Formats: sequence, C-alpha cells, structure tokens
Amino acid sequence: MAASCEDPNVDIEESPFLISYNILNRNGTKTTTLNKDENFVFSLVITNTSDEAWYIDHRSVMGSNITELYKKTSAGTDSLLGSAYLSATCSFQSGVLIPAKGAYQVDIPWVADKSLTKVPSCGLSTKGNSYLLTGQYITKINGTIKVFRSEITREIPLNEYNLAFQVQ
Repeated sequence: MAASCEDPNVDIEESPFLISYNILNRNGTKTTTLNKDENFVFSLVITNTSDEAWYIDHRSVMGSNITELYKKTSAGTDSLLGSAYLSATCSFQSGVLIPAKGAYQVDIPWVADKSLTKVPSCGLSTKGNSYLLTGQYITKINGTIKVFRSEITREIPLNEYNLAFQVQ
C-alpha cells in the first residue's frame, strides 16, 4: 500500500497491473531496429499481478491507437502514417477476462499477417500498409485502458508508453 500525497494517513491501493508495450520483429523479439522490407508487430501485454480476476474493456484497448505510427521528418516534425487496422469487431461486449496472475496480450502487425496477429475475441479490418522505408519512427499512444471487476473500475493511462524505432 502507498500513502496518499494529500493525506499521509490515507492508504491508496497500488495498481495490480504491469504494462509492456513493444515493437517486435517477425520472430517475436523486442527491437528498436528493423531492416527495410521487414514486417513488425505492435505488442501490448497487460499482466494482472493480483490474486483476483479482472476484465478488460475491448473498446478502450482498440480505441487507444496502439498501432498509430509517425515518421520523423528531416525538419524534426512527425508525419502521421496511420494505423495498422481500420476497425475491430469484438465478440465480448462486457470485456475479456484477465485471470489472477494472468495476462492479456494484443499483437498487431504493421503489414497484415494473420500468423502474427493476436487480438483476443476480436477480428480486425486491416489496411493495405506497405513495409516501411528507411528512417526514424515513433508511436504516440493516448487514452486509457479500462479494467474492472465487481464494483471497481480502473483506468490505465497509456501516454507514457510511446516508442521510437528505426528502419535501416
């Protein structure tokens, strides 16, 4: 338990979730450098470290732009390339179970490839993305992911999980 900043006598519960957001190569290895004409995967893993089951809201995950990609320009600005998919259709309205000590993982490739795609209980309408050209790239995630159980809802902010990588 951690103490509240406003009142040191009030305990607040620490988050029972660990977030991992990475760029993976085709072999599933975390990387910050890709080769030209190489596909890659945006991978988000939410691990439940608690002894209780939680549910994750699909809409908050799929609406959080985890695959939105920008190219760094020579002028130092960021040019939006877009995302890896157009839309997602999910079968569970209320959410997907993250068991106690379990994990929820979403893997979405930049260039559509069903063998690299893992989106629990959802189907994706993919875009016709091409392999990236040589250069510097970044993600700019915003929004929050909602997790819930019983009468408790938590929001996990994502803006601190942005990534930078290069294609050579």
